[in-house]
Amino acid sequence: MMNYTNAKPIKTSGWKARQYVQNGIAFTNHNKQLYGRWETPLLYVVYSYGDHWPLFAWDGFDWFENEDKYSVTTTKHRSQTHPLKPTQLRSRNALRAMIAQRMGDHRQMEAFQRGLLGVAA
Repeated sequence: MMNYTNAKPIKTSGWKARQYVQNGIAFTNHNKQLYGRWETPLLYVVYSYGDHWPLFAWDGFDWFENEDKYSVTTTKHRSQTHPLKPTQLRSRNALRAMIAQRMGDHRQMEAFQRGLLGVAA
């Protein structure tokens, strides 16, 4: 059972990060290119190379996984942090829209949804 905390992220190596993901603990790797944090009390997200590339999100009920193609390093980050639970696959933009919606950033959510639907901004 994961519990929200806004504690300072734990610094760890990528290969030790899975335990933090599975327990919903904020972490960052030593070069800050891989990190997990609570965006809201009900949304834990793991990112690779910045907020623009979420790998996994947990909403208190389900794990969601970015299904888009990754770089070699992000693929490594993904394998190091996979929660080893069933995940629901989403495109990067769909996952970003979900995160924005749950964070209450409706302007950002609408922009992602327009992109998903191919509607001009």
